[in-house]
Amino acid sequence: MLVRSTTLALIFAGTAFAGMSAQVPAPATVPHQLKGVVIDVSRIPIARAEITAASGVNIVGHALTASDGSFNLGSVPVGSFSLTIRQLGYEPKTVELEIGAQQPAALEIILVASATQLTKVVINVADVSPLDEFNEHRRQSRGSAKFYDQEEIRKKGGMYPSDLFRTMPGVTVRQGIAGGNAIRIRGCQPVVWIDGQRVPGAELDEVVTTPGDIAGIEFYPSMAGTPAKYAERSALPCGTFLVWTKTR
Repeated sequence: MLVRSTTLALIFAGTAFAGMSAQVPAPATVPHQLKGVVIDVSRIPIARAEITAASGVNIVGHALTASDGSFNLGSVPVGSFSLTIRQLGYEPKTVELEIGAQQPAALEIILVASATQLTKVVINVADVSPLDEFNEHRRQSRGSAKFYDQEEIRKKGGMYPSDLFRTMPGVTVRQGIAGGNAIRIRGCQPVVWIDGQRVPGAELDEVVTTPGDIAGIEFYPSMAGTPAKYAERSALPCGTFLVWTKTR
């Protein structure tokens, strides 16, 4: 009888152990570091290229390349991503990625220089105003955009263009690293365009140093109301500045 009892106890213990083993949870998915380098066709590093990672409409990473072309978007979860790379003078590039369970290898992204074709255009300077587009945007605006022309800028005063927006809700203006100020919208850096040209990674006070140089400035705190040709997915939470200068 003692032998039988011992055998039964061993059988029950083995059954319990098997049940416990079946209930061990699978290891959690660990986010991976998404790194790489951006170069041109001659394998020369491209500095200050803007890189945005998006999953659907959600921005999951944003960075500028260093002087050696390298970048690190930080930790990204497993899944599908769209990686968009932009830099002045190069054709924009979009790379589709599928991040699996294993740490992805460092990316090597090659940008191709933009082909510039000049066409002969005859312009009557008297018929062109740096505020033509500014005034058209102001006329069509129905949202929360803010517009300042030369006279309004003069009345507002301020040492830097960023001073125009110090009192706007949701806008934070703090001292910059290399002179001027840094503007953040909900903790995010706005996109800056000057005379219709996008300036990746630039602060407003870097592209125009004094308010007196501005013929007009538009500020869109979100994608809502932003003119279609200037609306970008990367600016979804960050806002957009359109600056029109007197020397345009």
